[in-house]
Amino acid sequence: MNSFRFYVDYVIHFLASHSRHGTHSPFVYQLVDEVIYAPRKLDEPSAKVQRLISRLINRFGPEGVYRIGDPLPIYPMSLVIAEGKDSEAIAMQIGRVWPQFRRGGVLILVGLYRDRRMKELWRTIQERPDVTVTIDLFHLGLVFLREGQAKENFRIRF
Repeated sequence: MNSFRFYVDYVIHFLASHSRHGTHSPFVYQLVDEVIYAPRKLDEPSAKVQRLISRLINRFGPEGVYRIGDPLPIYPMSLVIAEGKDSEAIAMQIGRVWPQFRRGGVLILVGLYRDRRMKELWRTIQERPDVTVTIDLFHLGLVFLREGQAKENFRIRF
């Protein structure tokens, strides 16, 4: 992850991304303002990524949280967390989970710029017709399947 390309990607992301004020979607603006940029509370994890995952779980109150790598459940999932070092395995497991992923659900993909395969996976997910909103936070990506929302991709500083 400490390759030269990783740092180049970071600079490009920083220059191309916006804060909450650069978003024109009320849903994304509210999410950035109230969840992503909210001040840290004492009972929250200190690690930025883990803190955001915890906040997203609290925000969306999902019926079923699934972490990639756990045994595949039979119930519909409303929040899927994909993190790990094996990009190929993550891509395969997301493919297996996708049919059970509910409309209105959230996919959290950790390590977007870790390697070429993760960047490809991110682009593939963004192009899916059922994906309406994606938010690239560099260290992780958020994927939403929202009904009635125009398809948009955002880059937000995190």
